[in-house]
Amino acid sequence: MHPISRPNDPIIDQLYAMPVERRQLENGLVMLHQPDFSMPLVSVQIWVHTGSIHEGRLTGSGLSHYLEHMLFKGTELREARAISQEVHGLGGAMNAYTTFDRTVYYIDCPVSFFKRALEILCDIVFNSTLPVEEAERERDVILREIDMGMDDPDQCLSRAVFQNAFRRHPYREPVIGHRELFKRVEHSELLAYYKSRYIPNNITVCTAGAVSFADCFEAIEEQLGAVPRGRLASVHIDPEPIQLSTRREILCGDYNITRGGIAFKVPRLSDADSPALDTLAYVLGGGESSIFWEQLRNEENLVHYVDCRNWNPGEKGLFWVSYVCDPDKQSAVEAAVLRLIEEVSLQGVDQQVLDKAYRQALSSEVSSRKTMSGRASKLGVGELVVGDVLYGRHYLESLQSVVREDLSRVATQYLVESTMTAVVSEPKRSVDSVIVTDSSSKDDVKELKALTLSDGVRLVMQPDHSLPKVHLRAIFLGGAHYEVTDQRGISSLLAEMLAKDTEKHSASEVVQLLETRGGKFSATAGNNSIQLAIEVFPDDLPLAVELLSDALICPSFNENTFQTELDSQIALVKEQDDEIFQYGIRLLREKFFCDHPFSIGPYGRLADLERLKCQSLRTYYHRIIRASNLVLSVSGAFDEEHLQALLLSDLEGRLEPEVFEALPGYSSCPAVGTASTVRMKREQALVLMAFPDVGLRDESSICGEVLNEIFNGMSSRLFERVREEQGLAYYVGSTRIIGLEEGMFVLYAGTHTEAVDAVIQEMNDEVSRIVSGAVSEEELARCSTRLKAARLMNRQTIGARAMQAGMDIAYGLPIVLDDEYAEKLNAVDTEVLSEFAATHLDHDKKQQLIVRPQ
Repeated sequence: MHPISRPNDPIIDQLYAMPVERRQLENGLVMLHQPDFSMPLVSVQIWVHTGSIHEGRLTGSGLSHYLEHMLFKGTELREARAISQEVHGLGGAMNAYTTFDRTVYYIDCPVSFFKRALEILCDIVFNSTLPVEEAERERDVILREIDMGMDDPDQCLSRAVFQNAFRRHPYREPVIGHRELFKRVEHSELLAYYKSRYIPNNITVCTAGAVSFADCFEAIEEQLGAVPRGRLASVHIDPEPIQLSTRREILCGDYNITRGGIAFKVPRLSDADSPALDTLAYVLGGGESSIFWEQLRNEENLVHYVDCRNWNPGEKGLFWVSYVCDPDKQSAVEAAVLRLIEEVSLQGVDQQVLDKAYRQALSSEVSSRKTMSGRASKLGVGELVVGDVLYGRHYLESLQSVVREDLSRVATQYLVESTMTAVVSEPKRSVDSVIVTDSSSKDDVKELKALTLSDGVRLVMQPDHSLPKVHLRAIFLGGAHYEVTDQRGISSLLAEMLAKDTEKHSASEVVQLLETRGGKFSATAGNNSIQLAIEVFPDDLPLAVELLSDALICPSFNENTFQTELDSQIALVKEQDDEIFQYGIRLLREKFFCDHPFSIGPYGRLADLERLKCQSLRTYYHRIIRASNLVLSVSGAFDEEHLQALLLSDLEGRLEPEVFEALPGYSSCPAVGTASTVRMKREQALVLMAFPDVGLRDESSICGEVLNEIFNGMSSRLFERVREEQGLAYYVGSTRIIGLEEGMFVLYAGTHTEAVDAVIQEMNDEVSRIVSGAVSEEELARCSTRLKAARLMNRQTIGARAMQAGMDIAYGLPIVLDDEYAEKLNAVDTEVLSEFAATHLDHDKKQQLIVRPQ
């Protein structure tokens, strides 16, 4: 019914139809630009070809990462605070990151501010003053970040894999540096590194967006053409010796679940074997139809999660298998992984499996270009990592030529047990208990159209032909708000089960049908909704409609699948409790919401999950999945008449016709404030404060958005006071957990135990400032501009647009256009915000929770 075939060349042609131009200035600086006028946005990125492997005698000190932080601390023209405020005022998003081989600084913003964004980035990259006092404050912040990494089980596992796989190459050293080495970095060393590496002949400027080639290159040359070329010394990197035997390490800690990593060394991305290795990674662990997922999770019930990836952006790489399992199954998992690799080495795979891997790779390439930032980033990877800005096209064409013999060959050559690195993190044999105490171009994107089908299903359509993808999303009122007291987490489980077995196809067949074509089926549940989403290429729309319809109409609720998904969700709940922030938020929700459904997160609680039966799931399904409760939101490259014809054939009139009864919201406001302390075996401390918030249907919810923006970002006063001026915390900000009628506003900070009281005081002072009406007009204007721009940037992808429009209709909210949203923001002045804050940031009802090291 749906024949499988590899895409023809025209699909690749469409993907790379947008022109790219590369120019080089006389000082050696490289400029790359891709014009894209589909939306009035632009991404400006400066890629510095320096990372942790270029630190020479200071390798392992985290010098590159330290410098990344310091470049936001002021220039000759701008003070530190002015940088973030200026970007915020443009409606822009600014950030940076450091890897082994590069440091990247970027601003995404409306195109009208392109030149200012470029000027700001150029100023911080070439004119930073690196103040001594700021360097010392930022040192304390980064020490907190290092502590965070030590508290994160996944980061600990990753670091151990690299340290064991590489014995001489600087890949073995963490990008952030070792704590004891980082503490010894002197300011003079930081300054010398800056002057030696941040020179134009070591930099590439990558841009994408609604700017012409001429205007873009003229602006860059105007800013940077006069910067003199610098002396760039080569950095000696020790070659990695051949690995002759298996390397192992076991990390025991205060964990609830076992995590594992198995790695094999592979050549760099530009190597001729890379396409075959990438294909092998997709075949073995790329998605839920992969060999590892099918065998280890679904058939043998050995893992809760498993994936595989081929990481090779530098001189060497790692073919990496990662998994999560119960502690008593780890040895069996590793043996099964090696067995399955050997089977592929000896027997190869079928041609249709290769076709699926190609389709997945093509889908990934399309998805990486959904935003301006993604497109600019692809230019940087091509230039700095591969040395060919158009490598993506060459890569896909090479990938298309991979045959089954290639997979057998590279598996035999590289995935050898004697050269394997295996690291496991597992619970201690005797674990101390945790102590708790009280105290697009307009021609491509059409207007949104909403209509109701004859059976009550509401359909939202947003055609957009700028990329060859289409996104279908089914949204139901559901989630935590609709769960009964002893079935917390059933919504997330139902969502996963709906994406699995149906009366027509097994879970394996569903995944095979989609992943073979590069499609993706996802399922989520939250406070207020249950959602299923399928994203495919346009020619696979009939298949997507068929599979989504089957998932909603005839799920089979297979008992074996139920048990597998239930075990996986239980493992996820345990895994979250290994992370200090997630652990703290879970306890805070329980304290704040008490008996309210939102007291439990979307994945539920262990006691409920462990006694949940499949029949309960069927009962919940019949209660939630009804025609009158379904909003189907579709965005992307589709024809409206064709879509409606498919829905009429596959879906309309087949869902349960009973009218769905929506539940009203109810008060979640705590009666009195409390303060509690939690002890946990971690290096860092966590401060959480919760206040009553309004729901999405409340007209004043826009004030909550503005308030959240005031507490967040590098230009927020709280960030400047807590992190920049005093170095009390690595991260600080706010978040909202909201329903339709109720919610919780949370302030948070990751800090160290000696600074907890100071952080609490700063949070209280900031709340008092806002309540008193001391927020300036300039500060409020920056927040308003940022929210308007963020709304635009968040709607770049078809999935985001489909989700937002569908949720608005499902929740009974009006579809708010950009101009209307801007008007609502403009109406929030300092007086309105002060009144909102005085009502909701009530210290008498504040729930405070501190997580301290044990």
